[in-house]
Amino acid sequence: MKGLLVVLLYVFSGLLYSQHSAYNNALIFEMDKRQNSVKDLDLLVQGNFTELKRNKAVHIKYISGNMASIRCSAKTLAELVNTGILHRAELILANKQPFNDTLYYRNRVKAVKVWTSPLPNAYDGSGVLMGIIDTGIDFTHPDFKDAQGKTRIRYLWDQSVPGNSNTPQPYNYGQEWTSAHIDANLCTHSDALYYGHGTGVSGLASGNALATGRFEGVAPACDFIIVALDFNLNGPTVADAVHYIVSKAVLLNKPFVINASLGTYYGSHDATDLESKTIESLIADVPGRVMVAAAGNAGHIPFHTRTQVQAGDTAFTWIKNNSSQLEHSLYANVNQLQQLQFSIGANRGNYSYLGNIGFKNYSYALNTIRKDTLKHNNFRIGIIESAASINASGVYELSYKISADSSNLLWSIETTGQGLQDAWNFDFVSAPLPSSNQYPAILRYAKPDSLMNMVSGFQCSDEVLTVANYVNTRDFVAINNTTVNTNEIAGNLSPESSSGPTRDLRQKPDVSATGNNVTAPMCLFWQSAYLQNFPQIVAEGSLHIQSGGTSAASPVVAGLAALYLQKNPNATNREIISAVRHCAYQDGYTGNALPHPRWGFGKLDGKATLLCNEPIVLGVAEKTEGDFAQVFPNPFSDALTVRLKNINEETLARLYDAKGSLLMEQKLMETSTELNLSFLLNHYHGLLLFQLSNSTGNYHFKLIRD
Repeated sequence: MKGLLVVLLYVFSGLLYSQHSAYNNALIFEMDKRQNSVKDLDLLVQGNFTELKRNKAVHIKYISGNMASIRCSAKTLAELVNTGILHRAELILANKQPFNDTLYYRNRVKAVKVWTSPLPNAYDGSGVLMGIIDTGIDFTHPDFKDAQGKTRIRYLWDQSVPGNSNTPQPYNYGQEWTSAHIDANLCTHSDALYYGHGTGVSGLASGNALATGRFEGVAPACDFIIVALDFNLNGPTVADAVHYIVSKAVLLNKPFVINASLGTYYGSHDATDLESKTIESLIADVPGRVMVAAAGNAGHIPFHTRTQVQAGDTAFTWIKNNSSQLEHSLYANVNQLQQLQFSIGANRGNYSYLGNIGFKNYSYALNTIRKDTLKHNNFRIGIIESAASINASGVYELSYKISADSSNLLWSIETTGQGLQDAWNFDFVSAPLPSSNQYPAILRYAKPDSLMNMVSGFQCSDEVLTVANYVNTRDFVAINNTTVNTNEIAGNLSPESSSGPTRDLRQKPDVSATGNNVTAPMCLFWQSAYLQNFPQIVAEGSLHIQSGGTSAASPVVAGLAALYLQKNPNATNREIISAVRHCAYQDGYTGNALPHPRWGFGKLDGKATLLCNEPIVLGVAEKTEGDFAQVFPNPFSDALTVRLKNINEETLARLYDAKGSLLMEQKLMETSTELNLSFLLNHYHGLLLFQLSNSTGNYHFKLIRD
């Protein structure tokens, strides 16, 4: 065992019994590599921050809740853990990736933008900031300028460029530009690297259509705060980006929305990691803040396994040996795995079994690295490094790094005992598989599925609004008035839209919105290349292109959240998430079984969402003179009870949907009346408006139907 790991074993010896690890697996492996390195690590930590501040060898970027973002050396970190100043540190690996006219109608946003009763105004996002965490933005595109040609971007932080005099603090990496820099042509940022992914996302959320007069975003009057993420940098880059946007929005004293159309498919898929917790601490239950994120585009890929074995059983799943280096991680709650044992084995391409390294219990590699050699007939097949850790939420992670001596092997992840574990790996073998006659053990194969295949981390948080994607339109008109047929079914779920639920079976995504076949601003760096090579995706005017995926659906919801904050600047993230969920609509594509692991609570309904926060107390009359009436239960299913204080005259009851269409009208002749609403069947869910009328006035109630 290497020297540093001896120290780590001493540090962690007491933690074997407390079921809590000081380091996550990524950091355990990194510390092993950095024994003699002086290069600093960027980390998220928990511990005694009063004592931490006294250590001159630590650069504290910021503290949020009981988490801190810091930079220090591996040696300093080991000392901080050894002395008890820090009790948890996590290294966030750089494995994240970036993932309309018709959309106004499908998402029922048009009625919000142009004004329809009973909304008091039209909304365009004025006074609200749109934070975008993505690849960046083409700030030269006219859709991101105002009528005077000035930029609408208040701040732009590019994390990926070398530091300079304009490197933002306390983060100490990348470069920052203000609106003054951009208008003075001093900004050198480019969104060309990822083909303008962030440019399109920004336009769908808040483009103002000044370029061509078409393809306006949902909230066109928002100003922007942009963070161009460094996708190759280890560290809490997304948490830093959220902190940056929060800090700038507080400085500007404006409510804000953050959109993140990016993420990682690896991790525990339960939002218990420190980066997710840090993000939650920055946005949760604070007036004027909400974060929206894409669910991911892997809905058609079977890369998840849920392996549940009973006492005496053994199950396995293969990962492909496409290179000499393979990695695999699995996750479980501590109480689900204490009777499980794990091993790594291998098969040849003809399925002949070469053996395994022996089954190990869950604590075998806890808080350290173990190395095992797999041999067959005294010939080495490969070396397996194992590391395991348990976070503060009691989530266990076991990680393997396999160095294979031979190619074209099937490496088996083997589980025996009794318990449950989940894993995500794009190298899983789902097909073809041998028959049971060819390989009898295949009956114990845990076949990968396409459930729980949304992105991990903060998208799995209850504090973040997570968005699925359905098809906006089948046809669209490209340049030269050419109609392009995509052969997709408008209104149907995109097959690529990732599925929930979370690993701990909470509902995600929250809602679905139009993503496939929407029109978004193009990065003008690529304009000539698109016109020459891909004219079929270029829209009339040659400044916009067809876009798709949950990356495009998420900013639609973010734009609506901005309209919501314009109407209700003190709304919290939980209020907005609740409104979006409960006022989504269903149709023949979503079906009635909502919420659904792919659709969420249904399709985004812009107008109903804004009406969900009308200043009417649920179940109590808006006009309260004489305590006129009570209407209950709320939410309701198939019946409502209306209880009038007095019945001196006939009272008329009316029920409307969120668009104002009359669904029911009935005269009330008794003090207490039960209304049978089973005729609504499964056609109307979410927000409904109920009115009682007599000579004294109209009394309005906001009701939610389950």
